[in-house]
Amino acid sequence: MSVSLKRILWPTDFSPLSMHGGKYADELRRQFGAELHVIYVIPTPLLPDASGAMMGELPITLNEPELLGVARKHLDKLVDEQLGGDKSIKCEAFFGNPWLGICDYAQRNEIDMIVVATHGRTGLSYALIGSTAEKIVRHAPCPVLTVKLAQKK
Repeated sequence: MSVSLKRILWPTDFSPLSMHGGKYADELRRQFGAELHVIYVIPTPLLPDASGAMMGELPITLNEPELLGVARKHLDKLVDEQLGGDKSIKCEAFFGNPWLGICDYAQRNEIDMIVVATHGRTGLSYALIGSTAEKIVRHAPCPVLTVKLAQKK
C-alpha cells in the first residue's frame, strides 16, 4: 500500500496548541510535496459548539466583513511567520460551527488528510467541553492526524 497526500488541511484557532499541529502539517506538506490549506472557522455565537476560542485581539464591535478581514490578515501573518511565507499555501476564514466547517471544507476541496491538534481531555472536562477534534475524526471525509502535546512528567 502506498500513501499519497496531495492536499492537506490544517485548521487553526491561533492557539499555541494549534501551532503545534501546524508543525506536523507543514512537515507532511514538505515530505509529500502536497498543497497545504490553512483555515480558521470563526465560531458563530448562536451555535451550540461556539465554545471555541475567538482571537483575543479582535474587538467585539467588529461586523462580519471586518471580522473576516482581520481573520484573513491573521492567517497571512501566520503563513509568513510560521510557514516561511510560502505563497502556494491556501488560506481561508469563514463563519460556522468549527468541526462541521472543517469537515465540509475538506469534502469540498478533496482534502486527503486533516491535521488537527487536540488537548486529549477525558472524563468530566471532555463531557463539559466536548472535543472538536473528536467530532472531526468521526465525521471527516478523509483520514485525520490528531496531534497532542507531550505530557510533562
